[in-house]
Amino acid sequence: MKRLILSTTVLSLIASFAYAQSSASATATVLAQLKKGLSVSLIGGNLNFGEIILNGSPQSPSISPSSGANFRIMGHPNKNIVISFSSVTLDNTSWVSTNGGTNGTMVFSPVVKHTGSSTTYQSPTDVTSGNSYTLVNVSGDGYLYLWVGGSLSIAANQPHGDYTGTFSITVAY
Repeated sequence: MKRLILSTTVLSLIASFAYAQSSASATATVLAQLKKGLSVSLIGGNLNFGEIILNGSPQSPSISPSSGANFRIMGHPNKNIVISFSSVTLDNTSWVSTNGGTNGTMVFSPVVKHTGSSTTYQSPTDVTSGNSYTLVNVSGDGYLYLWVGGSLSIAANQPHGDYTGTFSITVAY
């Protein structure tokens, strides 16, 4: 019986070595989705209200988006982006430090439109800060053109001087 057990064990070991493989392999797919980086740049126009004569009454001069600043957003085609912007507080601090007078502030309230991939102001669509918009595919690149205008809130007793502020547009995937 010991011989039988020993013989069976030896045969089992020989059989397992006879069928064992000396190597094996497997595969996995490697994937990388490269997205075009986002950029936004001022390509024309400005938000210069020019000279405004104070008359003792509140005023709200405005610039139409079609006559204001124009921005181009570039990125990955057909990708959604979030556009953010806010009102801007302008001040006359620099002017007062040079010329004297009273410091003052006023608010610029932007109006933003987009024209998709069109570089001309045709069929504009309202843009709301914090909302998502789709970059339009043009030959494998994504585009969206923004047009910015808006209005100033000038108080009845607004101090005179040259007022400045900075309007910013932020875009993110």
